[in-house]
Amino acid sequence: MGKKRSHREPQHAQAVRKGALVELTITSMAPGGEAFGKADQLPVFISRGAPGDVAEVELFDVRKKFAKGKIERLISPSPDRAEPPCKLFKVCGGCQWQHISYDKQTEHKTSIVKQAIAHLGGLSESVVEPCVAAQDALFYRNKVQFPVRNPAGSNRILAGYFKQDSHELVNIKHCPVQSGELDAMLETVKEVLEEYEITAYDERSRNGLLRHIHARQSRADRKILLTLVLNCTEENEPETLGELAELIMLRDENIVGVAVNYNDRPGNRILGDKTKLVAGVDYIDEVLKTSNPKLPNKLQTGLTFKLSPTSFFQVNTEQAARLLEIVYLQAYGHLPEGGKLGVVIDAYAGVGAFSLWLASGCERLIAVEDYGQAVIDGRINAQNNKVSNVEFVEGDVAEVLPQFADMGEKIDLVVLDPPRKGLEPEVVRSLLELAPPRIIYVSCNPSTLARDLKYLAQGFVPETATVSNNESPEEATDGEGTGLERPAAKVAQGKPGKFGYKAVRIQPIDLFPQTYHVESVATLERVLLDGSV
Repeated sequence: MGKKRSHREPQHAQAVRKGALVELTITSMAPGGEAFGKADQLPVFISRGAPGDVAEVELFDVRKKFAKGKIERLISPSPDRAEPPCKLFKVCGGCQWQHISYDKQTEHKTSIVKQAIAHLGGLSESVVEPCVAAQDALFYRNKVQFPVRNPAGSNRILAGYFKQDSHELVNIKHCPVQSGELDAMLETVKEVLEEYEITAYDERSRNGLLRHIHARQSRADRKILLTLVLNCTEENEPETLGELAELIMLRDENIVGVAVNYNDRPGNRILGDKTKLVAGVDYIDEVLKTSNPKLPNKLQTGLTFKLSPTSFFQVNTEQAARLLEIVYLQAYGHLPEGGKLGVVIDAYAGVGAFSLWLASGCERLIAVEDYGQAVIDGRINAQNNKVSNVEFVEGDVAEVLPQFADMGEKIDLVVLDPPRKGLEPEVVRSLLELAPPRIIYVSCNPSTLARDLKYLAQGFVPETATVSNNESPEEATDGEGTGLERPAAKVAQGKPGKFGYKAVRIQPIDLFPQTYHVESVATLERVLLDGSV
């Protein structure tokens, strides 16, 4: 009788099937945050793995072009591994890369951008610079949004993040990527909600009042603006809401305002369309400033931004300032001392962070934003910072940019900061018609950035263009099996025009330490399609 084994033997490579245990070496990190290796040449995506790991992996999902697996046993751990700072890391889906040392995280983010640029964009990796690391890899988040649940048979409020690839909630008390004040805020809010017997929303029955706890914090003065997302309309909200809000503020002096957002629609959308102040003030002030002597004195002193509950703002204040430094130097660094551009467009402008930061380098700046509250905040921010040459235009970028193209107005620079889905085909076509000498494209999704850079380089949107932003390996794998998405849905046609755009520099920057997310700043220069400038 053979010796009894304490674990299952890994099966040979040809036995790749669901439930199989295979031995493999992890070689890289994929764009969706999972580790990547191969079993019998089949790409395998593994959560919580690190390049250099040799591991026994159980395959729980096997498809024709890829498989998913989980590590059953580390045979030889990677030297890139680090001790996760959070005891809930193995179960919480909020962060994906806490098990990887921070210097290696930024290397992998550089690699992910290079993969996308080369495989999806058909561009040279040489234009991609090393990722700019964050000074603080922990306690950096200025905004949090927690789904909530009630345990069975209890009115206790649980709040936290979902387990990876599930809607099973992980209740948290301390999170190492947010501040201690936000930890304390969460506990206070949960206590008061329980005292008032507020029920948590159940997505199956669609019963229960509280859907999310949403908060943002100023890094300048540490004040917190709290928003409770409710499964109701204003007409049927609880009568005790004002009293509840006042008690929350009384117990936590860092909370200066409590708002409610009404979202009684089914689905996973976090915020509804209407937000109302219940107690305190409906904004916090955030300051963005630089210590770079190459930038104007006004930016070294700092700009102050009014942030409403639902306005978009980068979640990492310190890295947001570094991002703005990069954009400013790419926009104006080539100009002679004292030189200015004429007209600059800031598309997807939000509350005006890029617009106000760039205003000193041009005669006129047009900020285009479709969210009405952000436009209101942006105009107030311009007034408060004594910036008079910025004009906010409320409207969809895909509708506003063609209007400028039709008018034939000369635009010297367009700055883009679109959502994860990237640019709509109409926006790409309008950029090619406007033909500014330079475009700066800020992206939070390497895959859609690469797609859009390809379209801008060739000077038209092809028939197979898409606006997909799905990063899961189910979408498809490229020829190297890296998990990069492929265009699929037909949405537009086009033919080459006179101009295209060459990417001369792509600068990744880490705004989201401990996660796979990476921001990039791409600088594009106009070229004739015969290759001349």
